[in-house]
Amino acid sequence: MGTPARQETMLRKPILMPPSMIEKVDIIAKNKNVSFAQIVREAIDSFDGEKSGDDAKIINALADTMIKTTQEVVKKMEAIENRLDSTHATLDAL
Repeated sequence: MGTPARQETMLRKPILMPPSMIEKVDIIAKNKNVSFAQIVREAIDSFDGEKSGDDAKIINALADTMIKTTQEVVKKMEAIENRLDSTHATLDAL
């Protein structure tokens, strides 16, 4: 394996995970008294490269989360646009 993570420069990388996975990692980290990131690094170090039977489930859960989040953002943007239209109409009437 490469250089241990502790000896390399750390870079920030945002990741998306289903809430159930986040909760699981949080519990593991708390029980081991380490950070969330440390658990992710350990998991990556232990990964053997073979596909897991859960890969499709994880990908589907990630896709579902991304779709749901995008739909929620679109709804909020539409609500904001409606409020702006209403405000502009009120201002134009003055």
